Amino acid sequence: MRYREYFMKKDRLLIALCMGVLTAFLFFTRAAVAEEKVPQLPRFYVNGKPVSLTVQDLSGLGTRPLRVLIQRNNKARGDEWIRAHAMGAREGDTVRVAFTAPMPGMRATIYKIHREEGGLRYLSMPSTVYFKEAGEQSYQEKIQPFREEIFIIVFEKTGSADEKDVNVRYFEERVRNLVIGSYKTNLLLTSLKFRMKDFADDQARDFYERDAQLLIDRLIDPRRIFLVRVWKAGKA
Repeated sequence: MRYREYFMKKDRLLIALCMGVLTAFLFFTRAAVAEEKVPQLPRFYVNGKPVSLTVQDLSGLGTRPLRVLIQRNNKARGDEWIRAHAMGAREGDTVRVAFTAPMPGMRATIYKIHREEGGLRYLSMPSTVYFKEAGEQSYQEKIQPFREEIFIIVFEKTGSADEKDVNVRYFEERVRNLVIGSYKTNLLLTSLKFRMKDFADDQARDFYERDAQLLIDRLIDPRRIFLVRVWKAGKA
């Protein structure tokens, strides 16, 4: 009887161990499948060579509005939903951005904030791609004289190629290169607003404001947003 109780106890331990291993396997399998459907950080190449992106430091007082915006959305939608990175490049360099849609029916859009040496900032949408099937596309440009450049890469899940958010439709209506006159915030530095104007539009007489959170809320089922700041590297 003692031997029988001993082996029954050993069997229960073995069963519990197997169940634990099986549960862990299923959990990590589901997590891996879910991760496969999440857009990953785009790959950047400078003059044909891959470059490693660093995490953008947002710890200062001046970056607090952007930091709060990122934290607010990450808390609501999941960690690293918005990610901020940085890299260096020189004027005249060719930069290529390779971005991948992990599932069919995704749209990847690249917005760009270009700050000239003189200080003026311009907002444009150089690329938007709808993926009927999962796959990879790329955007390439030659870096013009600049003080700073920021790529904003947005991934959305949409029902068709014709389903476009308000931001995309606005830039597709005609080629726009909006001047960002200034950034605005509140006393607590918890909001981020852009004061912009389309100087190519004869009817646009005044600057107008757009809240960064509103621009995010206009997206269609957004999955990830990547901010990549390009800082001016020194001479080789």
